[in-house]
Amino acid sequence: MNMRKIGLMVLAGLLLLSSCKMQPNPLTGTWADNAGSTLTLMADNTFLAKITNIYDQPVTTEGTYSVLLNAITFTTASGHQRVSEWDIRGNILYLNWTDDTGVSMPLSLYKVRN
Repeated sequence: MNMRKIGLMVLAGLLLLSSCKMQPNPLTGTWADNAGSTLTLMADNTFLAKITNIYDQPVTTEGTYSVLLNAITFTTASGHQRVSEWDIRGNILYLNWTDDTGVSMPLSLYKVRN
């Protein structure tokens, strides 16, 4: 292989890489519902949740999250984990939130901030 072909291949590779744009994470941002629940998912994989429980009391939780396909795992600062499937349809995030006592609540949250 001559140097000109190698140079062209390197140039083509650089052009290909520069044309690829990272897609933003669709989960990142703040989500809220009419009951006062909010879920903020940061780009550094931390979260802050204020979820109104079945007794209409807001419970604040924070920690880290990870996503694998359509499953999201929330890990609190105390190490408690909760896993839920998630789906975004339009501007609404659907998931089930499980509180520290094991009670699961379906949430439909609207994106209110990127």
